[in-house]
Amino acid sequence: MIKTNVKFFNNPSFHSHLQNYLLNTHNTECQIQLLETQEIYLTLNGIKENVTAARQTIISLFEQTHTKIYDIENTDQQMIYWSNHITSDLIIPVIQQIMDHQNIFTLWEKTAMFCGYFKVVYFTHESFKVSDAYISEILDKEILYVNNIVMPNEKTKNLLTSIDQFIFNRQHPELAIIRCKYPYKLDIKISLFGRKNLVKKARKSLQSIINNHTIKTLQLKMNSNQHEYLLENCVEQLNDIENEYKNDCVKIRIRQKEFSAPQYLIGKIKQKIHELMIQTIICKYQKIGNSILLNDDNNKQFYQIAKRNYCRIEKIEIKTETNVYSIPKALSQTSNISNSIIQQSNEFTSSLSMKKISVLNGSIEIYLTNQSISIPRDVTIISSEAGAAEELINYISDNGYFEMKSGRKVLFHRWSPIIPNNDRSYQKFKKSIEKFISSCLQSITTCFNDVRTIAFITNEWENIGIQQEQLANNLINEAKQQIESRKIDWRILFMFNDQQINFYKEFYQILIKLQTDQDGFAQFSSLVSTIQIILAGSSKFDLNKCENEINNYVQKHILTNKILSNEFDIKQWDQHMINAFYKYCLNKSVLPNIDLITNSQIHLIGSMFNVEKAIEKYRLMSEILKLKSSVQIPPPIIPRTSIPTNSNRSNPVMKIYNIYFSYCQHDQTICNYITTCLIGKGYSICETPSNTSLFQSYIDKSDVILVSFKESSWLASLILTELFYDLFDAEIDIDFKDDFDLEYDKLLSRLLHHTKPGITGKIYRETTVLPKITKSDIDYEEAAFGYQSIALQKVTSEQHFERERVYQQQLTTKLKNEKISNDDIVLLVASLETIVDDLEEILQGGNSDATLPTDEYDIYSRGQKNWKLDENSLSYIREFLNCIKRWLTRSPNVIQGNIAPFTPTGDINDAIFIIHQPSVRNFVPFDYSLSDKYFSLFNSNPGSCFNNEQSHDYLQKLIESNKPTNDMETMIEDNEIAWDTVSLFKANNDNDEDEIDNEWRTPEEIRKLEKLDNPNRIWKNTQNADKFIQQKIKNILEFKK
Repeated sequence: MIKTNVKFFNNPSFHSHLQNYLLNTHNTECQIQLLETQEIYLTLNGIKENVTAARQTIISLFEQTHTKIYDIENTDQQMIYWSNHITSDLIIPVIQQIMDHQNIFTLWEKTAMFCGYFKVVYFTHESFKVSDAYISEILDKEILYVNNIVMPNEKTKNLLTSIDQFIFNRQHPELAIIRCKYPYKLDIKISLFGRKNLVKKARKSLQSIINNHTIKTLQLKMNSNQHEYLLENCVEQLNDIENEYKNDCVKIRIRQKEFSAPQYLIGKIKQKIHELMIQTIICKYQKIGNSILLNDDNNKQFYQIAKRNYCRIEKIEIKTETNVYSIPKALSQTSNISNSIIQQSNEFTSSLSMKKISVLNGSIEIYLTNQSISIPRDVTIISSEAGAAEELINYISDNGYFEMKSGRKVLFHRWSPIIPNNDRSYQKFKKSIEKFISSCLQSITTCFNDVRTIAFITNEWENIGIQQEQLANNLINEAKQQIESRKIDWRILFMFNDQQINFYKEFYQILIKLQTDQDGFAQFSSLVSTIQIILAGSSKFDLNKCENEINNYVQKHILTNKILSNEFDIKQWDQHMINAFYKYCLNKSVLPNIDLITNSQIHLIGSMFNVEKAIEKYRLMSEILKLKSSVQIPPPIIPRTSIPTNSNRSNPVMKIYNIYFSYCQHDQTICNYITTCLIGKGYSICETPSNTSLFQSYIDKSDVILVSFKESSWLASLILTELFYDLFDAEIDIDFKDDFDLEYDKLLSRLLHHTKPGITGKIYRETTVLPKITKSDIDYEEAAFGYQSIALQKVTSEQHFERERVYQQQLTTKLKNEKISNDDIVLLVASLETIVDDLEEILQGGNSDATLPTDEYDIYSRGQKNWKLDENSLSYIREFLNCIKRWLTRSPNVIQGNIAPFTPTGDINDAIFIIHQPSVRNFVPFDYSLSDKYFSLFNSNPGSCFNNEQSHDYLQKLIESNKPTNDMETMIEDNEIAWDTVSLFKANNDNDEDEIDNEWRTPEEIRKLEKLDNPNRIWKNTQNADKFIQQKIKNILEFKK
C-alpha cells in the first residue's frame, strides 16, 4: 500500500506523464485505476527488479512534496489581496485548471473556507520538480482579477436578464464570473477572475452590455405646435410606448420635453415620438404622355384638402421618364377575326420601334429613333465620330470616360467591326466583338458605381455590309453572356437611327428567336409623366384620410386608375384583338396593362373620360367576339352591292341582304368606310343614296335597315320614315362623332343582335337585359335600391354608434310606454292561434268551416265550400300565416303601432327595412319578350310609341291572357241579406261609441270639440272674410252665365 495524494490523479496529464516516466526509466508499465471510494490502485508490469525500482520511485515521488502558503506580506501581496477580497471558492478550480494546462502538477486549496490564504502542494522530485518562482510567474502573468465592475445606478430587468444570459454563455474552466446578488433588491456585483485574455474579453463584452442598458435622459426638440399636439392627442400613444418598454424603465415626460431610456433604445424611442409628431406619405400618380398639366385650381385644391385634414404638402414634383411595357402573348387563337381588326393590329405592330428580351434580372433592348438622347440611360458608350455627333457630344479620339456638366456619363471606346473573309478572319472578327463588349463593361464596372442602364451607339456599324446578321448575332450573344456571367442586373441598349433600318431589322429578328414568355408578344416604350405629392402630418389617421381625398380628387379631375379583375373574356382574345385594343388605348393616352396569367386583370391609367372609353371598347370587343362565336358565320365572300344600273332597272334582279344601307351623298366618305368594314365582317350590304325610288323593293329583301343622316337634315324622305316604322319594330341609334373605332363597335354589336353575317332572311330578337347601375364616385346619389346617399356617406362610425345607442334607448322607452295590456294580449293570442289552426288545416287540404256556427257561416260564406284554391292563393295564405306566427313570437312585447327602423341620418330613406322573403316562391315571372300572345302589329303607322287605342287593346289582351280559369261564382237568393247595413242615426246616437272615442282623445281635444259644438257660440269675423264672400258671389254669377 502506497500513501499518495489522490487529488494529483484528477489531472489526466499527470496519468500519462507518470506512465511515460516509469516506462522510460524503469521499463515498467503502469496501470492506474481510480475507484469511487477515492482510492488509487497502481498495477506495475515488468521484470521484478524493474518493478521494485519503479515502486520505490513512486514512493519517493509522493514523499518529496512541498507545501506553500501565501501569507507573507512582503512577497505575497497579490495572493493576500485575492484572499481578502475574493470570498468565492470558484477561483480554486480556475487556478488548478490554469496550472494543469501549463503541465505544472500542483494542488491548490485555501486554509479556510472563505477568507483563508491560498495553499499549494507541488512535487520536488527531479522528474516532476517545479519551483516557487515559476508558479509565481504564472500567477502574475497569466491570471487577472477584476473586482466589482461598475454597474449603473438604475438597473432594469432587461439588464439583469442580459447579465444572466452573458454568464450562461461565458462559462469556461479557466474563467470565474463571481456574481453577488442581494435579496429583494435589483442590485448586483460582478467580479471576474481567470486567465488574463479571457477576463479581458469578458470584461469588454460585459461593459458593452452595461453601457447599452445605462439609463440616460435626453431633451426632445420640438416647436410649440408639436408640443401642444402631443399633449392634446398623443398621451395614450406615449403611455403605450412606456408600457411596451417597461422592463427597460422607459419614461417619457412630455411636459418637460424629455424622456429617459437605456442607451440602446434612445434612437428607437426618439423615432417613435417623432412619428407621432410628424409622418409622411407619398401620393404617386402616372399618366402616359409628355407631362401632366396641373393648373392653379388643382394646386389650390390639393392645399385645401391637406389643410382640411390637418396635414401639409411638403412638395409636388412632376417628372417625365421613358418606360418599357410588354404586350402579353394571347392564350387563344381565333379564326373568326375581321379584316379591320387584323389591319389595326398590323398597323400597331409595325409602329413599334423597340424590342426587348429578358436575361436573368436584366435585359437586352434595341431602339429605332432619331432622338436617342430621349432614351434614358446611366452610361453612353460611343465608338465612332458619327456616334458622338448623334449624341451631340464632341468626339474624343482617346479611349476614356468623362462626366458632362449635365450629369451624363460617357465612355469613349474606339471600335469598328472587321469584315471577315474566311474562317480565320471570322474568328478574329468574333474575338474583336467579345473584347469590345467585355472591355466596355469592365471599364463601366471600374469607373462608375450603381450603373444599371448602358446604351451602345451603333453608328457606322452597319458599314460591314452583308455580314450584318453575323455582327448582330455575335453582339447580342456576347452581351447576353456578360450579363449571365457577371450576374448584374444590366439593361444593355443598342441605339439605331432611321438610316440603319435594315441593320435594326437584323437585331429585331434575332431577338424574336430569343424572347421567352416572360417578354410577352412585343414591347413598346412610352413617355410617362409622374406626379409625386409628399404629405406630412402629425396623425396617421389624418394622413390616410387626406391621401384618400387627394386620390378621389385626382381620379375625378385629373386622371384615374381603374383595375378590372377576373375578366375571363380577355383570355378568349387572340393576338390581333389584344394588339388592336392596345392601339386604341395608346391613341387615347391610356396606359394599358393586361395580366393573362395570374388573375385575368386589366389595369388602365389615364383621364377618366378616356379610361371609360377604353373600358367600353373592351366590353364591346368581348361582346362582338361572343356574338360571332355563338353561330357559325361564313367567311366574308359577299361582294359589295349598290343600286342597279339603268340598263337593268326595268327588270332588276333582287336578292336577300343582311343590311339595307341608305345615306346621303355628302356622307358618302364615312359611309363607304362603314360599308367596307361591315363587308369585311361578312355582311351582305345593299347601299343606296337617299333619293332612290326603289326603297320598298330593297327594304323588303333586307333584314335590317341602316340609315345615315345628320341632325341638320334629318331624314330626306318621309316615305323612308314611314316604311321604316311600318316594317320594323326596333331601331338602333348610334352617333358617329369623334371616335370612329368605338362607335363602329357599338354599331356592329347592335347589328349582331339582329342579323348574323352570311345568314339572311332570319331576324334575331335582342334579349332584354336589365341595366346595371354602377357607382361612379362617393357623391353618387341613390340611383338604385341599396346605394348610400350623400348624407349617409358622411356619417362617421362614431356618429353611427352613438345615434344607434340613442335609438335603442328610445325604442326601449316606447315599448314600455305603449305596450299592450296583458288582458288584451291574451285575447289576441287566443284569436290568432285559432286562425293559425284554421289556415294550417286549409293548407293541408281540410275544411276548417265545420267548426263555425251555422248561422254566421251561412251569412258570409254560403256557397263557398267547394272553392278550389290555386297555387297563388295558397302562397298568399302561407305568407299571411307566417306573418301571424312572427307576431306571436314577439308577443307580449308588442305595441299597437309600427316601429320605424333605425336611420343614422334621421331620413327614413336611409333606414334598412327588413323584408321577409317568401318561404316558397310560387310566383310566375313576367315574360318580357315581344310575343303574339300579347301584342300584334297594326297596319297604321304608330310611330315610335303606341296610341291610346293600341295601348288599351294590348292591355285587354294581357288581362285576358292572365285571367284565372277558376272564376269565383256568387249566388244571392231571394230575401237574403248579402251585406249588413248600419243606421247612421243609430250610429250617431250610440253612447257607447262616443265614450270609446273620448277615451282616445286628450282633454285639450275634448275641450275644443265641446267649444265647436256649443250652439250659443259667438262667431268671430275672421280676417278677409268679406273679400272671400264677395269673390264667391262673383264666381257663382260667372258660372251661371
